[in-house]
Amino acid sequence: MASPRGVLTRISKTVGSWFKPKSPTTGTTAQGSVTAPLGALPAAFFELSDDRFDVYRDALEMDDTVDEVSAALDTLADNAVNAEDGAASSFWLSYSKGSPEVIKVIEETLKQTRWAEKAYAMARDTLLYGDTFLQNVVELSSLRIVRLMYMPPESMVRNEDVAGLLMEGVEPGEAAFEQYQPGTVRRLAWFYPWQIEHLRWNRSGSAKYGRSLLRTARTPWKKWQAMEEALVINWLTRAFARLLFILDVTNKTPKEAEAYILAFAKSLTTRQIASGVKGEEQLSVVKDIYVGRTMHNIGGRAYPGLTDVKILDTSNSGFLNLNPIEYYQNKVITSLRVPKAHLGLERDINAKATLQAQDKRFVRFIQRVQSLLSEGINHTIQLQLALLEIDPDSVEYVIIWPRPSWADMLEESQALEHFTNADADLLDRGVVDLDYVRTHHVGMSRHEIDNLKPTPMALPQTPPKEKV
Repeated sequence: MASPRGVLTRISKTVGSWFKPKSPTTGTTAQGSVTAPLGALPAAFFELSDDRFDVYRDALEMDDTVDEVSAALDTLADNAVNAEDGAASSFWLSYSKGSPEVIKVIEETLKQTRWAEKAYAMARDTLLYGDTFLQNVVELSSLRIVRLMYMPPESMVRNEDVAGLLMEGVEPGEAAFEQYQPGTVRRLAWFYPWQIEHLRWNRSGSAKYGRSLLRTARTPWKKWQAMEEALVINWLTRAFARLLFILDVTNKTPKEAEAYILAFAKSLTTRQIASGVKGEEQLSVVKDIYVGRTMHNIGGRAYPGLTDVKILDTSNSGFLNLNPIEYYQNKVITSLRVPKAHLGLERDINAKATLQAQDKRFVRFIQRVQSLLSEGINHTIQLQLALLEIDPDSVEYVIIWPRPSWADMLEESQALEHFTNADADLLDRGVVDLDYVRTHHVGMSRHEIDNLKPTPMALPQTPPKEKV
């Protein structure tokens, strides 16, 4: 059984030589940059913090409370990793080089780490937070990666030096990755660079962390949320007509009139509760008005004040004008990169070409998500090969994901026909070979190609010779 120090020594030699970036040349300097908003017009009610943890909290709240956001994240993750025709695996590897032993190691590693099962959650969380941290758990006795442990992004810290390289110390602030108790300075653990796979979505060149897909949606979401709440309050308090009670308080003093009006109002709003039943106060959305009226002496004649009830119409156009809410809803959905038609919300698209153009951009976005996941899979595979002292260059493979497509069956069959004709022409011209077509266009794995049974060809029959 290898000792922990021996494992670290082997990893530092093998992984370091293959994965560690080259040191900067002598004389290279690094300059820090400060980002400041230009022309900002912060509002006291909508001013948002750019702190990474505040973005995490807002993104999680949006996912929990906004149907459009949750549905869009589900749609993006589904289309990125969903297996075609309900297959067991969401991706597969097509090998063009490598011995059977090395290929077996790779397949066992992917099966042990359950990359295929975890790909959906990783894609969704990376888009939601902008960051996903995965710990490579290594078994010391066999030097095998036995597990990918999810690390909450709000607890993880990434440390880089002035050149942008991961640090390799062990002290606080000097380790490549550190885990802290959220909201505190209590350090729970520290990690070497090879131990953590950090998936970063839409990261800028100088940033240590990724950017949440919902980052730009926070401002319109806050306004959208406030407007919806105001509309609900408006509906609850002004949806019903109010009643104006005019009561006769002739020959009553001001105090007697006030007591009389209060008693009358209480008699209409008090509920009778049987003995032994626990009552509770309920909010009444109907707020009636009570006004007292006395006798009037006009021309020597007294006109009695009569009790009366009138209806006050409290309706307003705000109940029907939803354009401001739809405006901010559209801004939030724009940040999600999912066409509204895919969420069942689009009502204004009449041209099929417009929807097809949105589908093309949507497919490209899905392919970016698949490319990010491929980076994580490659890192897991190459780390495992390095632990077993296998040169990663000794094997070549391509990670194949399901093709995101919104075409119906007729369009898909027509596209397949066009691809078939194009492939036949390319094969005749000698531009590609049969394995290329099977791998890139048909999507077959190397295992499927090797297990293909040769199609028997009908041989021409020789006519029997005539007997002499």
